[in-house]
Amino acid sequence: MDLNELTPILIALAGSAGLWGFLSQRSKHAYEQQAASDVRNAEFNETLKDQVTRLTEKVDKLVVEKEELLNAIADLRAELAEARTTVQHLEAVVRLRGSYREE
Repeated sequence: MDLNELTPILIALAGSAGLWGFLSQRSKHAYEQQAASDVRNAEFNETLKDQVTRLTEKVDKLVVEKEELLNAIADLRAELAEARTTVQHLEAVVRLRGSYREE
């Protein structure tokens, strides 16, 4: 075999080695990007879980506070009704006393 016959074979071998190196580097780069993306997604998901947990606790606290306020409002309404009844009774007593004095 002379050099003219070996040249295409050598060029093909060198080209395929270069192509193999290029493809392996591209694959390695894609893998590293995917791994970095997975790490970012995991951190994001963990942050979301923490936020959801904190918001759930806040909602639970607000529900308890709302119930307490509703109970306080109900107590105030009962006291107001009682006070109105007392005022009406006292007004009636004053009217009766006023009508006895006029006679």
